[in-house]
Amino acid sequence: MAKNTKQNLLNGALILSLAVIAVKLIGVFFKLYVTLKIGYDGKGYYATAYNIYTPIYAIALAGLPTAVAKMVASKAAQGRYRDVKNLFSVSRSLFALTGLAGTVIILLITYPYVYTIDSFDSIPAILAITPSLFFCCVMSGYRGYFQGLQNMKPSAASQSIEAFGKLIFGWLLINILFGTGVAFADKIPVLRDIVTNTSEAYAAAAAISGVTIGSGLALLFLVLRYKLGSDGITKEMLENSPESESKKALRRQLFAFAVPIAVSSLVFNVTTLIDNWTIQNRLKEVLETGFETVAAMYPGIVSARGFTAQTANEFKNYLYGAYDTVLEIKNIVPTFTITLGLSAIPVLSRAWTNKDKASMCRSVQSVVRLTLLLALPAGAALVALADDLLYLLYGSSEINAPAIPYIAPILMMYGVSVIFLALAQPVTNMLQAIDRTDVPIKTMGVGAAIKIIANFILVSIPSINIQGAVIGTFLCNIIMVVCGLLVLKKETGLKFNMSVTFIKPAFCAVLSGIAGFAVNGILEKFLPEEGLTGILSFLNVNNISVAAAGVTMVIVYAVSLFATRALSKDDIIMLPKGEKIAKVLEKYRLLG
Repeated sequence: MAKNTKQNLLNGALILSLAVIAVKLIGVFFKLYVTLKIGYDGKGYYATAYNIYTPIYAIALAGLPTAVAKMVASKAAQGRYRDVKNLFSVSRSLFALTGLAGTVIILLITYPYVYTIDSFDSIPAILAITPSLFFCCVMSGYRGYFQGLQNMKPSAASQSIEAFGKLIFGWLLINILFGTGVAFADKIPVLRDIVTNTSEAYAAAAAISGVTIGSGLALLFLVLRYKLGSDGITKEMLENSPESESKKALRRQLFAFAVPIAVSSLVFNVTTLIDNWTIQNRLKEVLETGFETVAAMYPGIVSARGFTAQTANEFKNYLYGAYDTVLEIKNIVPTFTITLGLSAIPVLSRAWTNKDKASMCRSVQSVVRLTLLLALPAGAALVALADDLLYLLYGSSEINAPAIPYIAPILMMYGVSVIFLALAQPVTNMLQAIDRTDVPIKTMGVGAAIKIIANFILVSIPSINIQGAVIGTFLCNIIMVVCGLLVLKKETGLKFNMSVTFIKPAFCAVLSGIAGFAVNGILEKFLPEEGLTGILSFLNVNNISVAAAGVTMVIVYAVSLFATRALSKDDIIMLPKGEKIAKVLEKYRLLG
């Protein structure tokens, strides 16, 4: 039973993780293309649209997908499959209503929001992404249902469709826009009197429209998958199932599960919205009152872009676009690890329902350990290669390159704090799975308040400005993770082996970071200045050294994990043909 629990959790995580890896790679290349195509100015509008959309999207969903997955898993564990079917019917209508409500909220707050940060040119992008909210809300109902039945494949497939749709249609619309011009903008009522920087504003809107189209296609796939495919509940299982509770009773139970989760989501995402507003508002204020001090911190940007006190708002938008680029890179790591928390929900819910503390303990240990195994080397890479990684991605753009020396330290700081960034959401998901939804509400409330206060104070200081935004995020995640783990330990009887869980992986990650930093520096020093561009144009010094350093880090990390016996058999069996691989490694005594 222990083995099955472990494999169910890890197999679900593996399926979602593979999909997320593909999705994130697509997303990275797409955002790289968007940033290179429209520059940090247009990227600022793109980011502003995302930053108003994402919190409202999360608030609109507010616990329902997690509640559906948890209830479906719990009802299935009790053999109440008629309840499972009726629960999905109830949740689907709720998701549609919340999607519509969220769409209306975005439309209502758009103008006041952009007015306070003086970013009216973001409006076309906000309007372009708004319909995606409805599609994503309905889609999440299907995902929660399938995940509750521990079938991660539909969710993984829909994520891939969503990502490819965003990539293909976003790319297509950007190129159509640049090919035909933006003369149509002068014919759009209201917007023609508001939008001034039409080229970048409508380029950002074209790029972000791919998100809406991709989410629509993903929803269509899930609807067809549900109608034409199988959810694993057979006719015999339904016949042998007890009579279903009324839809009214199920709706009441769903709300009982969802409301505490919704409150924590509400606290966190309203805070995120305020956080984004605070950063831009304070940055706007500090540039108006202390332009010379801020400009002195970024001489390369000011010189290359020609910003003056009279164009302080453009400078603000450029800095925010550059900062958002760093956020996208650091968010890759927690996006991978969030799948571990999502996969733990049905497994932990079943164990909690059956009062199986041993299974709960194993599941929590697996999630924390695997999160650290993924996050620690990623953090080491961000610290060791921050500057060169940014040049690899954005150095070819004359518009974007001047900001790189100034945002690289921010990326390094996020690399140092990657453990807490990566663990925050999985810990929250696991607490929700064992009915301790009160804990995330409390820790998020405290952490969010500290985050906003830190932003308000630090970003307002001209000599710190946007770099102060990192500190608040770091403090918020520390509070959430430490407090959450203490409660999980109390509820599940969790006992961490610090050597296996943290010390050995951290040691291996530091070794890999040192190796990557050394290889990168040596190649930059001894390779010819032009690199190997005589063979292929992209083989310049920076690209070669970063690629070689990355490969070195992977090899050193893998070898050191085996050398220190930091991996266990349970870690290996999650892989395809893991049993066979584990036997070979055990033969050579490479597993702990």
